[in-house]
Amino acid sequence: MEQTVKALVEFESALNSAKAEVSEAKRKNVKDASDWAEAARSSALAEATEIAARRVAEAKAEAEAEAKKIREEGESALKEFESSISRRKEEAAAFAASSLLGESK
Repeated sequence: MEQTVKALVEFESALNSAKAEVSEAKRKNVKDASDWAEAARSSALAEATEIAARRVAEAKAEAEAEAKKIREEGESALKEFESSISRRKEEAAAFAASSLLGESK
């Protein structure tokens, strides 16, 4: 009987030790999973930030190119307009001079 009780006590001790090991393994697995999830989140965030920065840079470059094109077209149109005004001034001055001199066209 003594040997049976002793065997049961040893078995209970081994069982308690196994439970503690299982509990520790479970805690470690949860921590490892949490660490992995955090690393994956950080990696995904870094990749998303990189993609967003690249897209913003591309959009900025496109906008700057479009702005340059619009500015050049505006400058060209302004030069043409100023040239037209200059021609019209000359024509108006000539018309006014001929009108004052009594000439008719």
